[in-house]
Amino acid sequence: MDKYKNFKELDSQESEYRIEVLDRASEVTIIAPHGGRIEPHTAEIAALIAGDHYNLFCFHGLKQDDNYDLHITSHKFDHPRALELVCKARYVIAVHGCTVIEPVAYLGGLDTELIEQIGMELTTLGVPAECNSERFCGTHHHNICNRGKLKRGVQLELSRAIRDRETVRKKVGTAVQSALTQIKNRERQGSYLSRKC
Repeated sequence: MDKYKNFKELDSQESEYRIEVLDRASEVTIIAPHGGRIEPHTAEIAALIAGDHYNLFCFHGLKQDDNYDLHITSHKFDHPRALELVCKARYVIAVHGCTVIEPVAYLGGLDTELIEQIGMELTTLGVPAECNSERFCGTHHHNICNRGKLKRGVQLELSRAIRDRETVRKKVGTAVQSALTQIKNRERQGSYLSRKC
């Protein structure tokens, strides 16, 4: 259960956080809504995926304790700058962290083709991936990842075993970048599902 129902409520009570925004006028937006000490290393992974080309939004929790107080669930996450970057993007990927012990990446959201492509790229690099997990489905239409131009996106839930290892974090970044390149190439060729959900 979240302590705050939206960002305005959080902002009125909390100050130990930092917002990172990079608007690169890209058709791709990568976000980490629970970065910093909330879900450790998710912001670093989001930055790896964004590289030097994609839009980036990260919310960094900076509290010494009780950082989960800063957690706003994905379908209620409404920071204005995050929404600004998301709503103008065709592709949106939200990076999260889960408490599962074994190394695994759960892929959810409404962009089924991008989900499958990311899953394939992760598996190729030796990162265990599970697509369309019921536990981390990310299919709520108000989920921040599904609020882009096409009303579909990807929710990437990473276990601590993946997030804690720098080499694996880099693999995740490489895999997602490769998947995005593949999907964008397909769209240019007319084979991507460009209709709105």
